[in-house]
Amino acid sequence: MQRPALALLLAALAPAPACAQSGTEPALPRWEAGLAAGGGRIPDYPGADQSHWRAIVVPWLVYRGAIVSVDERGIRSRFVDTSHWEFDLTATAAFNTRSNARRDGMPELDYLFGIGPQLVYKGWQTAGGGGASAHFKLRAIQSTDFHRIASRGGTASAELRWREFGVTGAGSVLTASLEPTWASRPLQRYFYQVDAGQATATRPAYEARAGYLGTALGLSLRQRITRELSWFAAAELNAMQGAANHASPLLASRSNLSVGAGLVWTPWRSSEAASN
Repeated sequence: MQRPALALLLAALAPAPACAQSGTEPALPRWEAGLAAGGGRIPDYPGADQSHWRAIVVPWLVYRGAIVSVDERGIRSRFVDTSHWEFDLTATAAFNTRSNARRDGMPELDYLFGIGPQLVYKGWQTAGGGGASAHFKLRAIQSTDFHRIASRGGTASAELRWREFGVTGAGSVLTASLEPTWASRPLQRYFYQVDAGQATATRPAYEARAGYLGTALGLSLRQRITRELSWFAAAELNAMQGAANHASPLLASRSNLSVGAGLVWTPWRSSEAASN
């Protein structure tokens, strides 16, 4: 499951820190709460030749705990955290599909969510958290229509991420990432399988297989406007040249572009400072 979809919006929704912290700056609060709203134009699934405008408004919580954190990197549970390495638990999510012409007569794709371990190398980062880092991820993927949950296999990915603070002034964070992803057969089947009973004159039967899913190139900018309000803009290009299921009639486009923007409002915060 590549990040365009719900994850593209959520990945950039967290409030940007005032700037990379130093010893002369006040500590960030232990938690912040409020509302996040975002929208964008997003492909129906990796390799789809149709996109739709999607939007989301959700309660938003940032929690900076010693073990569990909910912040600009998502939901994390840190088991190991040293100067060069971090081992934690991360989560992701993706929208369902709406009407898609290539999938006429086939089951719709439900919302997806994934959770799994992540090993992070951060030895290239500066003292303030900027610079490059490498993220090695394994995720178990599930689908849901909010009535049932079904297993959809898993993914493995290796992300190279670069982050720079203060690019457009105090309170801004620019993030760029490159992430190839491989997926198990159940997830590839979910996206690209065409059973014999679903075949048509323009959609031949196809047996999906495990392997390379595609590579995502992402860019996001977050800017804090006031103590309570921040905005974000994000774009992600997904390249599927050489994908394991490039021959599927459902993989109609070798590249997808997702764009999104939104606001985060966090009027409530703790008086207690975060420990890290």
